[in-house]
Amino acid sequence: MVNRLFEHATLVTLDDENHIYHDASLAIAGDTILAINDIPPDFEVQERIDVGGRVIMPGLYNAHTHAAMTFARGFAEDLPLARWFNERIWLLESALSPDMVYWGTQLAAIEMIRGGIIGFADHYFYMDRVARAVTENGMRALLAWAVFGRDESEVGITVPETVDFVRQTQGAADGRLRACLGPHSPYMCPEDFLARTAAVAVREDFGIHIHAAETAGQVENSLRLTDRTPIELLAHLGLLETHTLIAHAIHVNNVDLEFLSHKGVNIVQCPSTHMKYGMGVTRVPDMMVRHINVALGTDGAGSSTALNLWREMRLAVLTQRQAFASPTLLAGDEPLRMAARNGAQALGFSNSGVLAPGKAADLIVVDTTAAHFQPVHDVIAALVWCTEPADVQDVMVAGKWLMRNRKLLTIDEAQVRRRFGDVLATMMKSPHRQFQTYDDGKS
Repeated sequence: MVNRLFEHATLVTLDDENHIYHDASLAIAGDTILAINDIPPDFEVQERIDVGGRVIMPGLYNAHTHAAMTFARGFAEDLPLARWFNERIWLLESALSPDMVYWGTQLAAIEMIRGGIIGFADHYFYMDRVARAVTENGMRALLAWAVFGRDESEVGITVPETVDFVRQTQGAADGRLRACLGPHSPYMCPEDFLARTAAVAVREDFGIHIHAAETAGQVENSLRLTDRTPIELLAHLGLLETHTLIAHAIHVNNVDLEFLSHKGVNIVQCPSTHMKYGMGVTRVPDMMVRHINVALGTDGAGSSTALNLWREMRLAVLTQRQAFASPTLLAGDEPLRMAARNGAQALGFSNSGVLAPGKAADLIVVDTTAAHFQPVHDVIAALVWCTEPADVQDVMVAGKWLMRNRKLLTIDEAQVRRRFGDVLATMMKSPHRQFQTYDDGKS
């Protein structure tokens, strides 16, 4: 392992004291942060890096996505959610192959690494191929194999096989991989299957990654069929009794929020998708008051188009301020924390998301010298409001470079783009059939 010393850096730590250091030094011993400024005199430097005043901060976490769905980018535009599912996405996914998932994930990894994303929570199919991709590309990931619990032959995996996958994947790739159970949602999965999933998760000490409360129609339909909101139903069936990550959770009431708070549930808002499909606005201020951990996700490229967490940061702020008519919501470094520290917590990487001695050497270098940053009156404001993916210069995970001076070091981009194109062409020519049917009671 290499000992590195970063010098003349602006350090945005996102630690509990909100420390920001200027013209600072950061020592990395192998895969761990050793010191900030007070560098031990006997520290043997093997790589010395002059950052030239640029920002070093924790890497970002995309806390909800379907990485392989790069194949659906721009495929199902300008449709309401039910038609997006039924007429386009699930028809296309009926021809999904393991190779499409592998190459689609690697294409997503290129986009995410270039944008400063070091880890992602993936909820999709053929997750063994995603695990292979992450092992090779050096990122961190929480992987959930999506299941519906209706006709298991349709999704290619049974519950026992899912359990085996989680057991085999947890802690793999030198700890960069985590895994959990992935029931799709309370609106697509039967109650007995959800209850079975909860029982397995508690018994095996597995986490759960699930979609819930995405639209008002879903809530109305849940109340009509079960006399419970989607969140109440998940609580009743036991799915909140473990490390649970819920994507969206837009349409929740105060009782739902108390369940989420009491059970320590992690919530992921995906503003681009929420806005694009007119789904609504997650009640982030009310969640924060209740100390609910709220992270940020891009969702899949099939809905959000871009895997750009800097855009999601800004939209998260803007949607909350517009919805609640308050220009002070999500102020200061809160958007950065949602994208980095909160995301790391949601995925279970508790040693990441912060720059501090003893924490993982997971960091990015952002070049704030470009014209669109000038003048930098406030480094936090500059990062939140001005940063684009192209401003990320370097990316490090567990002390290893994934990108250096904008050059990818763990992925052959030309090969990925070529192979992705070949597999996509085959997928588009394949026969397509109805894979699932989405009905939120409004259709």
